This record gives sequence, C-alpha cells and structure tokens, in this order.
Amino acid sequence: MSIRNSLRTLAAAGLVLAAVGVGAGTASAAGKDGWLTSGELGLFCQGSQSNSVFDLYSTDEDFQDDYFVGSRSCSGHTTNDWTESFSNQDSKRWSVHTDWYGYGYGTYINAGAKGDLSSTYWNQLSSAYYNR
Repeated sequence: MSIRNSLRTLAAAGLVLAAVGVGAGTASAAGKDGWLTSGELGLFCQGSQSNSVFDLYSTDEDFQDDYFVGSRSCSGHTTNDWTESFSNQDSKRWSVHTDWYGYGYGTYINAGAKGDLSSTYWNQLSSAYYNR
C-alpha cells in the first residue's frame, strides 16, 4: 500500500511540475540578457550579426555602463563604441546615435532590418532610442 501511495505522490508532483513548465511559456523580450528575442533591437560586437549581442527592449541613453553578456569572445566588453552590426526584431523602428543622449550622428533602424553598420556608425554607437 505504501508503494502505491508513494507512486501517486510522485505522479502528482510530476503533474504539478509539468503544469508550471507549461504555464511559464516561452521567453519574452527582457533586454540586456544576451538573447535577442522578438520585440528587441540587437547590436552585435562583430559584423554579420555574429558573436555577442547587446539586446535592447527600451531606450538606453548611455551605453557606458552596458556590457555584452554570454560566453562568446566579446562577453564582458563594454557595448559603448563597440558594435558592428544590428538586427531589429521589433515591430517599430529604433534610432541609434554616435554619442550619449542622442547626440552625434544618428540614423534609424527600421522594423525587421538587419545588417552591418556603415563606417559612420561602425564601433561608434553610444545610445539608442525606442520609437513608438
């Protein structure tokens, strides 16, 4: 009888864990976690959207205190003046700038766009603004 009760308890615990896992769903845009997801702008430390990504979900006026995360070679390096490519996974466009607080040269990155930054912006970005 105790084996049957133990099995029932174990099965019930398994169902609870499965329900919690299903309820958690998929990852959503969190920003600055090193995972580019829907609703975010990704700035990459190397061309062709490679190596570590700096993923933004909202405006960041100053990249000085931001770092690439993860296990790739750019991990731990500041994102300020250290980005070569981009991927906009958001439904809105973003503006990026070569100086903090939107100063310097600026350009827009349209929704769904990805590519390498031009020479004006290559390793020069210091701020980004979410445009609703």
